[in-house]
This record gives sequence, structure tokens and C-alpha cells, in this order.
Amino acid sequence: MRLLGGVRRRARAFATRSHGIASLEFALILPFLLIAYFGTVETMRAIDNSRRFNQFARTIADLSGRTSVSSMDTIFNASAAILQPFDTRDVAIVVSAMGVEAIGGQLFGGVCSSVATTNATPRTRLDLTGTKGIPAVPLTFQSDGARYILAEVSMPYVPLVGSKIYRMIFGTTSLVFSQQVAWAERTDTEIVMPGGAKCPIF
Repeated sequence: MRLLGGVRRRARAFATRSHGIASLEFALILPFLLIAYFGTVETMRAIDNSRRFNQFARTIADLSGRTSVSSMDTIFNASAAILQPFDTRDVAIVVSAMGVEAIGGQLFGGVCSSVATTNATPRTRLDLTGTKGIPAVPLTFQSDGARYILAEVSMPYVPLVGSKIYRMIFGTTSLVFSQQVAWAERTDTEIVMPGGAKCPIF
């Protein structure tokens, strides 16, 4: 009987120690599980933000190429609905009316007029494509007298959770989505950005 009682006591002690080991293991694994969970959530959120952002940039270009307006606020505000529920306060937008002209048998593209949100700088008139970060004229528009819209949009990504961990990975500079979209003008007359002028003809 004494032997049986000793075995029982040892069995109970072993069970108690097993629970302690399991708790310790769980405590060690839990931080990694939480990081994996929130990392997955944040990654999916960033992918969704990127997808909406690309659609937003294309919409800005499309709407800007449909008609000349006195103010771009209507286009900017209407397009911002696409980015919901993401914060649009720090989105920087530059929209330029671009022109292509043949000079001496060679095609040149450049900025004719440009407008930007308050947190961005419009392009300088007659700056040439391929300079100052302006992309080269797309093949579609490489013809004398071609006109098109160039929408340039950038947006910093703001993490929902784990902002400190996020800064540890990416540093103080946040992840920034940026896009340059060239789009055809869809009007009979040339599009002119607010406060700008038509493209010069050489």
C-alpha cells in the first residue's frame, strides 16, 4: 500500500510539473504567435491598400483626361472615395497635361500645364520627359501633336498595429506607395490644367 501511495504521489507531482512546463512553453511561444498573427493581418491590409492605391491613381488620370476644369478639387475628392477606409490626408497628387511635338524630325515630350495638391509641387512648364523624374513618352503617344495626361500619386502607408515594430523594420521612413500613370485625353479640345496654358506648337 505504501508503495502504491508513493507511486500516486509521484504521478501527481509529475502531472503538476507537466502543467508548469506546458505553461512555460506557451509563454515562450505566445509572442511569436502574436507577431505572426498581426504580421499577417498587416500584410493583407498593406496589399489591399496598394491595390486601392493603384486604382486611385488610374482614376485620377482617367477623370483628369475627360474635361478641363477650373479646379481639380472635385476630381481629387471624388477619387478619394476609392481609398476608403484608408486615410487620404497625406496623399500627394500631381497631374500634368503633356504634349509631344516633332522638332527637326525628332520627337520631344514635355509638360504643358500642371497642378498639384497642397502637399505636392506641380511640374514646371516645358520640362522635358526623361528628365527630373518625368517618365519617357509612352509608345502609344509617340506621334507629333499627341496629348496625354500624366498623373503622379504618392501615399505613405500607415500601419494599423505594431507601428513600433514597423519602424524597427523600415526605419523612420515609412513605406510609401507611388505611381505614375499616363492616360489619353478623351476630349476634342486640348486639356489644360487650372491656371495653365495650352501646349506650344513648333
